[in-house]
Amino acid sequence: MNHSATVPYRSFSSWKTQDVVEQANKAADEGDIETLSYCLAALSPKHREDALTAWLDVTEYAKKLGMAPVDWLEKAAEIAGRFTPKTKGKHNLYIILLYELKGKIPGYGLYVGETSKSPADRFKEHAERKRNRKGPLFSRIVYKHCKCLLPTLYNHLNPLSREEAKELESKIAEALKLAGIPVYGGH
Repeated sequence: MNHSATVPYRSFSSWKTQDVVEQANKAADEGDIETLSYCLAALSPKHREDALTAWLDVTEYAKKLGMAPVDWLEKAAEIAGRFTPKTKGKHNLYIILLYELKGKIPGYGLYVGETSKSPADRFKEHAERKRNRKGPLFSRIVYKHCKCLLPTLYNHLNPLSREEAKELESKIAEALKLAGIPVYGGH
């Protein structure tokens, strides 16, 4: 579960096509679906008219490795990027990429949540089906379908007050849903 998009997706727009291709292939080799998806978005004909062949080559290479890019990840980043925090606090938002969802092509979705823990710790609770004396600390859909955290969608917002974290959790989830992105959580 690699979730290390080391380069924010907007950064690729200034890169040379060959550099984006190399980064995309490296991401595919490392299993980094987030960076791969952003690289493919940067190589798409929508952004670079001269990069269609490169886009096709990288897509084919990723498929050989069993990876399918998240076609709507760039749209999700644009939507999440519209939100700005107004408070500081001890709570965090987190967004998890879900995969192998029935009825979704190629089977991806998002889970939006908020926590007083770090996003990595909260992800681990979901992935490992953690429980406490009060009951489960995980969402069944996240446990069954979690792929990785998507820090480029939430890092700019954290940390927040508890109230704002709860408010933004639902607002971001709703905005993503309205854009046609499959979203779970966001209570």
